[in-house]
Amino acid sequence: MDNSDNSSSDRSLERLTEIKAFIEASKKTHEKAEDLQVDADKSLSKLNEVVFDDAFELTGHGKFNHIVLMTCGLIMLNVSMESVGMSYVITAAECELGLTSEHKGLVNAAAFIGIISTSFLWGYLGDRFGRRAVMLPAMVASAVFSIASSFSTNVWMLLVLRFFTGCLVSASSATVYAYLGEMHTGSRRAAAIAWGSAFISFSFMILPGLAWLIIPGKWSFSLLGFTMVPWRVFIWSWCAPGLVAALALLWLPESPRYILASSGPEKALPILAKMFAYNKNSKISNFPVERIVTGSIESSKSSGFVGALKNITLLFRPPLLRCVLISHTLMFAVFMLSSGLYVWVPDILNSMLRSTSSESITICQIIKDKFEAAKNVTLLSQVGCKSEVAVRVFPISMGMGAVFAVTYLAIGVFIGKVGKKTLYSCIMVICGAATIGAAFVPQGGAATALLILALCSGCAASILAAIAVDVFPTCLRAMAMCVMYMVGRTGAAVGSNLLGATLNLHCEQAFCIFGAFTAGKRPLDHILPFK
Repeated sequence: MDNSDNSSSDRSLERLTEIKAFIEASKKTHEKAEDLQVDADKSLSKLNEVVFDDAFELTGHGKFNHIVLMTCGLIMLNVSMESVGMSYVITAAECELGLTSEHKGLVNAAAFIGIISTSFLWGYLGDRFGRRAVMLPAMVASAVFSIASSFSTNVWMLLVLRFFTGCLVSASSATVYAYLGEMHTGSRRAAAIAWGSAFISFSFMILPGLAWLIIPGKWSFSLLGFTMVPWRVFIWSWCAPGLVAALALLWLPESPRYILASSGPEKALPILAKMFAYNKNSKISNFPVERIVTGSIESSKSSGFVGALKNITLLFRPPLLRCVLISHTLMFAVFMLSSGLYVWVPDILNSMLRSTSSESITICQIIKDKFEAAKNVTLLSQVGCKSEVAVRVFPISMGMGAVFAVTYLAIGVFIGKVGKKTLYSCIMVICGAATIGAAFVPQGGAATALLILALCSGCAASILAAIAVDVFPTCLRAMAMCVMYMVGRTGAAVGSNLLGATLNLHCEQAFCIFGAFTAGKRPLDHILPFK
């Protein structure tokens, strides 16, 4: 009996122990649930305090970004049209302004010289005062100077005004890529810059299209006592994209990343809220971020102009010096052929199409015949100059722009499969050979095709830029790219002037030198360390 009572008592004790353990476990579970709820509440309350990149991601991607892309694309379009637009004017204005080949070379190079001489300055000002703050007034001022150049009465007035136009256009050329990239999230930045750059190839179709509509006209009208003829009005037409972009910039805000660096997160938050409102079709007050937290703010003004100069000197010291010399020389070659030759192509095509020779002769022979005829007219009489433009120049130029666009697309498709260096080398060798061949092929159609193929060398600049991005460290990459494109535009100015000085008397030699220099700049395999 005692044994049964003891066993029953033990079972009761075990049962009580189990019940007590269950109660304790329930209490712990309840306490843990309460703790989790508290943590969740705390986390929820902290969602309103996020780092800048997370806040930027919350703005999404929508119509605000599309407006930014279109605006920056118009800016790039304006820069390209202002740079090469005079190539269609010099033939039409040849007699009115008394332009020689040397004058034409200077006028074509004037905008490039302006861009070259001020690129570093505008880049510095964009870092110090803001991207939008620099681009907006400079774009309006460049349009004013460009329109003023249409009233030029002599070559030197035209030259000076085109130079100042180039100086002002340089403000956009130096900062638009930074602005476009900073207005997009990191995952979409490269794509946005690529789409914006596509507008450059559009300029090679739009510009000749406008010239086709305007320049062949025989009309004129009086404006403020000045007789306006088609080539003068044509200059007005290419100012339109820049003015439209300037109007868009009036509405668009400054880059939030620049504001974060220069003025702090409190100033950057309203810009992000505006982006969110337009992308999400919501209200600014609905932006789910109340405060941007950041560890430290690096002011864009801290280094100043002296700091910028110190950074640029690092590029010209070992181990980067070798890469700088090589990459910049290659970019010089690309621009010298593509941009330097492009500004002469409308004039060359016009000479070919207006040739009255019944025989199949080369481009150079046509240019020489035109020069001799002009010299004879000058000796015999001061009148009789005709500056008519063959209408067929314009559709050929538009087709040229279409070829450039296709080439850019092809590069995008094959660059990952073939490799940067191989693709770059192939393009430069083919374009160099085409340049030489264009001077000696007697058939006009074949010579035109070779000219267009030679100009495709300009598309290789994007490949070279991709190689340079791999070579230069992040802290110096932007400055290196800026200087490299300055050197490239120097090549465009040099190429334009060299052709202007040599086409009439040394045409074959000029084409051979350009072609050989281009093809000779291809061997990257033993120079740059990336594929």
